[in-house]
Amino acid sequence: MGGESVSRTVTVGLEHGLHLVPCSRLVKLANGLSCDVRIRNGSKLADAKNIFELMGMAAFGDQLEVIASGDDAEAALAKIVQLFESNFAE
Repeated sequence: MGGESVSRTVTVGLEHGLHLVPCSRLVKLANGLSCDVRIRNGSKLADAKNIFELMGMAAFGDQLEVIASGDDAEAALAKIVQLFESNFAE
């Protein structure tokens, strides 16, 4: 996939961490993006378009690295960071 690669650090501010509901919101957002999005929690790396990988991270209050690469990576990263900053509010 062409284009740039960008990343930002976000904090999981949800009391119960990344459980089913926030993971499903993240997957829904990521699946609407044309670029590749990965979430890193220490040594774990998850595809943001895969709910099972995200839930397997068991992120509670952790700082995560969001990595977007490909076309429109910067815009995609901004949308995902906003989702985390809003604590996954709709």
